[in-house]
This record gives sequence, C-alpha cells and structure tokens, in this order.
Amino acid sequence: MTTVMVLRIVCIAVLCGCCSGVGAVEPTRLVWPTPNAPFSEGRPLDDWVQPTAAGNVESALFGCVRNDGNRFHEGIDIKATQRDRRGEATDPIYAAMDGVVAYINTTAWASGYGRYVVLEHPHLEPGIHTLYAHLRSVAPGLSVGRKVDAGEIIGTMGRSAGGYTIPRSRAHLHFEIGVRLTDAFQQWFDRQPFESPNRHGLYNGMNLVGLDPVAFFRRFFQAGPVDPAQFFTDQPVAFTLMVSSRGEPDFVRRYPSLRTRELPSEAVAGWLVGFTWYGLPVRWTPLGEEAHDALGAPGSVAVMSVDESTFRGRGCREILSLSGEGPVLERHGTRIVQLLFGFR
Repeated sequence: MTTVMVLRIVCIAVLCGCCSGVGAVEPTRLVWPTPNAPFSEGRPLDDWVQPTAAGNVESALFGCVRNDGNRFHEGIDIKATQRDRRGEATDPIYAAMDGVVAYINTTAWASGYGRYVVLEHPHLEPGIHTLYAHLRSVAPGLSVGRKVDAGEIIGTMGRSAGGYTIPRSRAHLHFEIGVRLTDAFQQWFDRQPFESPNRHGLYNGMNLVGLDPVAFFRRFFQAGPVDPAQFFTDQPVAFTLMVSSRGEPDFVRRYPSLRTRELPSEAVAGWLVGFTWYGLPVRWTPLGEEAHDALGAPGSVAVMSVDESTFRGRGCREILSLSGEGPVLERHGTRIVQLLFGFR
C-alpha cells in the first residue's frame, strides 16, 4: 500500500488572503514526495536516504556533503522502496504541495538532473518552487501550466542523468526546494563563454538556489503549522552585501516578503542584502539617495558584515573567501550577485 506523508501549513490571511471570511479554504498541504515513510516516523537516515557510492549517508543530504566536504549538494536524495523484476525503481513521485507545472525536461542527457519537473507554488509567500530530478518517466498528461494537487503523482523515480551514470541499485529522487535568481537568466547566459546552449530556460540549475528540504519539512513536522515566509526570516544571515544598483531587482518583485521595509519614496539607490552561507538571499533592505555616498559607483559591491563562524568547514560552495586582507566574493558568490542585479 502506498503511504503519503501529509503535513499542514497554516494559511496566513495577510499573506495569501485564503483564511479571511466565511468558508476559508483548506490550509496548504505539505506532502513527502515519495512513498518512503521512515522520515515521517523519525527513523534513522539509513532508512530513507540514498548515499553516493562512498556509502556515507550524509552525502544524500543538503550542504557540503560530497567529496569529503568539498562539493555542495543542493537538495536531498531519497532512496527507492519499490522495484520491478529488473530491479528498476518504480516509486511514484508526488507533488509536495499544490502548485503549477513550471518546467518539464524529458531529455535525460540534456541535464545533470536527467528528466526533471519543476513546480511553482505561487499561492505561498514567498512563491517557492520544488524540483524533482532523475525521473524514470514523467506522468502522462503532465504539461507546463497545468495545476497539480499536493500528493498528485507527477512521475516515477529513476536514475536518469546527463554526463554520468546512476547505477540501478542507487536509483533515487533528487528533491529541491528553492527560488530562482532572475527572470533575465538568458541574457546573463548569453554573455558567458559557455560551449553548450541553455536548454532549460529559467529553470537551468544555475538560476536556482535552494534551501535545506529536511530542515523545511522538520520545521513543519516538529513545530506544527508555520508560515513558510517565516522559515526564510529565521535563516541565519552569514554575510551582508551593500550593492549599488538602482531600481528593484525582479527577485524582490517576485518574492516581496523577503524585503525588510517598503521602498523609499524617492528612487532606490542600492540594497543591503543578507545571505545564508550558501548564497540564498533572505533579507533585502532598499536604500534611498541618502546612502548614495556610501554606495559608491553603480555596480559597486561591498561586504558589510560576515559571521565567520558560519563559514567554517563550508568552503565547498565558493561563496566568500575569508583569507587574506578581508572577505572577498568567490566564483559562485559573484555569479549570484550578477544574476540578481544583472551585472556583467
């Protein structure tokens, strides 16, 4: 029998307008994306994660968990519980929340994700997405723009991947929760010296930044109904950048709950942006013309504060370097800033 783990997220009227008045709609459901129930039962990681070939269970989790801590993993890998006679995984993959199909890739070789589906959840604030990768197949009839219900089958677990091979014994679901950095991704991509084209539009992995799915699920499971926006608010800020850039980035327009205050009545001259250690922008404070002198020339980026303890043992993401004369943005940190602000 298939078991679907269902949690409930409280519906905050001020954010989504869904709890006001008579006949309020059912609160948003949060569903574990596979039939693998041990997570909801609080059982050990060994019971539900799919580690890499090295066998270290932490390698299936989020963070600096690969290659002896030197490689970042953006999501979590959930192991198979059902197989056919050939040993291929057959677990159904469920939509984690009500949402809309934003992207489907059915060409396995075209992405490291293999076949994957991205759902947007615009009824939430912020309107996060969920990503389901390495699928064996996509559910028949699933198409971009179609609404899906939490718990609806959107595909079948598999081991599809581009550029490498996942053995049958390690078939799994790679699952991510996150936000996209910019709606101008193609313009940024076209300026880069990449040899391959962008085959995935806005849902190219370079344009997506995630959060820890286990922490997200545990937050709701252990503490009861919680406003999803509060999850972002509670993320520790590891460093803050001051960026000289006029106007409102499309990231802020898309996720307005991450802005700490209203836009100034005059023109926006820049931003203070607080990031997690792995580069998720979680605090956005607009700066007016009064900050013009401190901001410097348009395009200037300054590191304003750093919680150095947060970065210890987490250099795999290449966000910020703490060596030398002071903190400096590294390769991936620079890319995130470029994408957020349209810098070259």
